[in-house]
Amino acid sequence: MLLEPMKDFSVEPRLTAGEALTVAERNHEDFLGYEAEGKRQLVHRNDLEKLVSMGLESLPIEAIAVPEDSPLLQERTRLSASLDYSRRLSEFFPVYFVAALYELQSLMQRFEAKAFVVGGITRDMLLIHEKKLQVQDVDITVEGNALDLADFLTEHSRNFQVIERYPEFGTAKVQYKDSLIFDFASTRREIYAHCGALPMVVERGVPLIEDVIRRDFTVNALAFSIHELGHVLDYTNGIQDIKTRTLRVLHPVSFFEDPSRLLRALKFCARFDFTLSEETQLLIDRFLQYGASYYKGGGERIKQELKKFFIVEESPVKQAWIRFFLTSGAYRLINMECEAYKPSEELLERLCQLSDILPVIQDALSKYVDADFQFDTYLCFLCRDMCPEIFQNSSFRLGLTRNEREFVEQFRKQHEHLAQQFSQLHEFSSPAEIYDLFHGRHFITIVAAIAELGYRDPKRMRTCLEAFLKYKRKWENLKLELDGNDLI
Repeated sequence: MLLEPMKDFSVEPRLTAGEALTVAERNHEDFLGYEAEGKRQLVHRNDLEKLVSMGLESLPIEAIAVPEDSPLLQERTRLSASLDYSRRLSEFFPVYFVAALYELQSLMQRFEAKAFVVGGITRDMLLIHEKKLQVQDVDITVEGNALDLADFLTEHSRNFQVIERYPEFGTAKVQYKDSLIFDFASTRREIYAHCGALPMVVERGVPLIEDVIRRDFTVNALAFSIHELGHVLDYTNGIQDIKTRTLRVLHPVSFFEDPSRLLRALKFCARFDFTLSEETQLLIDRFLQYGASYYKGGGERIKQELKKFFIVEESPVKQAWIRFFLTSGAYRLINMECEAYKPSEELLERLCQLSDILPVIQDALSKYVDADFQFDTYLCFLCRDMCPEIFQNSSFRLGLTRNEREFVEQFRKQHEHLAQQFSQLHEFSSPAEIYDLFHGRHFITIVAAIAELGYRDPKRMRTCLEAFLKYKRKWENLKLELDGNDLI
């Protein structure tokens, strides 16, 4: 049931969060609203309080306003749906995981707390039906003390062993036999000190509902009960959103709390072919419009989520979300101050077409590529046309390693020259010509330049790949028998 405002109290969309909170408190109102594009937009006092506590009191309220019929205004005090998979666990999970769950259930009956599997396992169980899910790391949230539960398991079962304890965070890592790692954490309530800050835990052992609504999206807010094994609990309509493949944030302040959620949204959309809900799209646009005044961008979380987005399996769906990433301005998350940089239409097409070209290169060089291959190549193109000052600032904000900075900078300076030289390779090129062309250059620089050539001449790209493979197999580690000193 949607929460309804007590009365029709209208304000201006440019009213700041601080001013709006004063109005709401003075008039004892939970909601403030305004008309925009023929639809009433609402903000809730709780969200205004969040913004003020984060130092965002000068943010216009339109940055977090959502349509009055949005599910984000729904009162979440009870289950919206539940499913019973108790008789189907072996359909979705390997035997060792099912055995661990049953033993956990048995032990939990003697421990005075409830526990739930949370995270991607439950989501993937509802999404993927054609094969058993691979399970190695499992997140468990406990309505109580997670450290006490971890110790209890170790004490009462030889199959569970605490391998790490983090008392300051109230979490523990527990190994089950040799096959599984369980990460136990207490249910918690969190606050954010400022935009992009790490969350601060203000209370542990809270009811499950308070823990799930602090998460990123409805599809990730499902809980898989252990004490009632196989029952999936849903407080946020995540089950329905999974059915319709809709990605929806859980509250309007979400992206201002954690901007990396924006990249996480793109990753899920590219991986599972989700679409953004109306209000999620609106809130992304508003964050990108106003975020630069409060958030500088970059940091480890942005880098890691960017990497996870870029290494999603190549497909037309991913290609579409790469285009959204660039045209929406979401690329500015690496450096929100780079207003002067906007990828050209030519570079936009290059980045989108990487989805077609990278699988060909990856297949040819499969022996030599690593897990970061896709991320590194996309990074080269993303930074290709930045001016030196913006690249330097962006690489600092994103926390690029020295190695990453080197191969990106090498590609930025040499991509045109390399693509031209690579295009002159042919099947009769001599070993000396091939050696001189590739020697001394970073592997990723060469890969990105080959991809650049692929846009212009796919046939030449394959010739170049064959020459590069010869170099890697035969001549990369070749040392000349004579050098300059011998000649002298």
